[in-house]
Amino acid sequence: MRSPRAINRDHSPLKIHFRYTPWLDAAYRCFCRTGYRRTTVSDIVEEAQMPRPTVYKYVGSKEEAIVKVVQSLLEQAGAAAAAAAEAAGTPEEKILAVLTVKLEVAIRLWQDSPAHAQELLSAATVQAPDLVTTYTDGLAVLLTSTLAEVVPDTARQATAVLLTFTRGLEGDLRDAGAVREELAGGVQMITRGALTRSASTPT
Repeated sequence: MRSPRAINRDHSPLKIHFRYTPWLDAAYRCFCRTGYRRTTVSDIVEEAQMPRPTVYKYVGSKEEAIVKVVQSLLEQAGAAAAAAAEAAGTPEEKILAVLTVKLEVAIRLWQDSPAHAQELLSAATVQAPDLVTTYTDGLAVLLTSTLAEVVPDTARQATAVLLTFTRGLEGDLRDAGAVREELAGGVQMITRGALTRSASTPT
């Protein structure tokens, strides 16, 4: 039985621990190493170095495994986004903090699994659509509530633009540093544009 392969997790601000469940961490490593389609429950059992009946108590299929991986990841990302928004100062800083967390989730996946990141993102959307929607909706609430403080009339529209912009950046994350800079510049441009339009709108 091979030793579990460690994944370097020191390259982004978002720390992912998967609630310290060995089988869940093993499932993530398998998905990152071989992709969703090629991973089997037997692979997860071997990676976790746990008895098969023990693993099957928690997950009976790879479909169930990826749903639980996605759930753990997005719950932690959602909490990180809320904490980041709370800690930030200005509305622009709050918005950037929330969207940085969203971007870092994708960057983490690209860095942990360059060969299979797109496949895993697609699998997450297909296998856990409700979880992905709930997570995205939660980010939208954070962004809208922040924008409503300064541009109440266009907060929802600006939020939609910001999320679409960030989602577009997630398509190619080979140069994470450049993408982070692009996010910061885009957030500045979009939020200040919203403020300018609001200020120029007749009351």
